[in-house]
Amino acid sequence: MSWLLLALLAPALYSVSSFIDKYVIEQKVKSFATLTILGGCVALPFALGIFAVRGFTVYPLEQTILILLAGIGMELSLLPHYKAISLDDISTVTPVFQIIPVFVLILSYVFLGEQLTAEQFIGFWIVITGAFLLSRDKPNGTIFAIKKSFGWVMLAGILWAVPAIIFKFVTVQQGFWDALAYEFLGVSIGAFILFLIPRFGKGFIYDVRNVSGGVWGILLSNEFIYLIGRLFGFYAIAVAPAIALVSALNGTMPLFTLVFGIILSVWFPYIVKEDIRKAVVAHKLVAILLIGAGMWLINA
Repeated sequence: MSWLLLALLAPALYSVSSFIDKYVIEQKVKSFATLTILGGCVALPFALGIFAVRGFTVYPLEQTILILLAGIGMELSLLPHYKAISLDDISTVTPVFQIIPVFVLILSYVFLGEQLTAEQFIGFWIVITGAFLLSRDKPNGTIFAIKKSFGWVMLAGILWAVPAIIFKFVTVQQGFWDALAYEFLGVSIGAFILFLIPRFGKGFIYDVRNVSGGVWGILLSNEFIYLIGRLFGFYAIAVAPAIALVSALNGTMPLFTLVFGIILSVWFPYIVKEDIRKAVVAHKLVAILLIGAGMWLINA
């Protein structure tokens, strides 16, 4: 399967997973940390399965620490991500996450030696502009009225971009599957660290005791969807000509979420209900198109 198809499937699956997250956070669980910790629990069998099939490869200590920290960073990035989607529509929050490729581009330039062209620099600012438009509290309001979710999105983006660069660096040295197993192991360690924090641990225990079996089925299925999306995304990163190309194709995720959000709001509002007034949808679409144009320039 080509890296291009995988790089497109990843944002589609992330979009589906995000709507399920929104539904569960708003209607089914007490703490969104439950979803984060559960993700780490699901990642552990994946890591052990890869080790069982391929054998346990011992990395140099420096690379071992780096890839485990990447996994922990990926896990921690979910906390501000869930916080952001609890505050706003998915179709508003997700496009702002497209600022992540900008972080990745800068870090790739600094740490991996990937070149930054004039077109990419212009695209950088166009993406920033689109993200800023989406982050305004009201389409017709004051320019400085920023949505509460914006800061959480920025934090999640930084926590995601750094591990992506580390993963690319380690896969160049050691190969994809072994690095992925270590990364999943780091995710599990991150979940354990979160569980040891009283606030998050107590919330997780409460949800374990009180959430119904059907909800657990939804949660586990969603974690599987998310991990498959992550697998596709990481494999695309590993085999693509440049990491920024894969990050750019994540720019299709806002279109997925906008379409999915409209469909759910019209036909399944009891699951997710977004603001689909014409002015709001038009505002989102303009910002998404700006972000898409910026991502195209970044990869020109």
